Amino acid sequence: MKIEKPTRQPLIHTALLILALLAITGSSARAQSQEPKRRIIPIAINKGENYTISDIKQPESTKVVSNPNALVVQTAPGRIELVGADTGSWEINATLASGEKVTYAITVKSTTNPQGDLNPGTAPPSMP
Repeated sequence: MKIEKPTRQPLIHTALLILALLAITGSSARAQSQEPKRRIIPIAINKGENYTISDIKQPESTKVVSNPNALVVQTAPGRIELVGADTGSWEINATLASGEKVTYAITVKSTTNPQGDLNPGTAPPSMP
């Protein structure tokens, strides 16, 4: 009588099935824990203009996209005051009074193009 060793194939299939289930449940748990996408509110102001964002529960963070000198930001209870200082753009994350989390995409534009050039002029002719 010959005794055959049991095969490990059912054990391997069971282990693979358990790993697949763990991978599926782990990825869905990570997807649910991510913060919902923020609504983006575009704001365009000119250099020298003032803009007030009201109904703010709390400002969270600011990010300079281009030119850190483009905007002057002051916060007060319930609002954020913006003054355009130079051409550039910023992003401000905030929570509204309703609890919604939003991102303000602020662009500061120059009202006019620079005039003239920076080439040196010529000296006047000498006097006789």
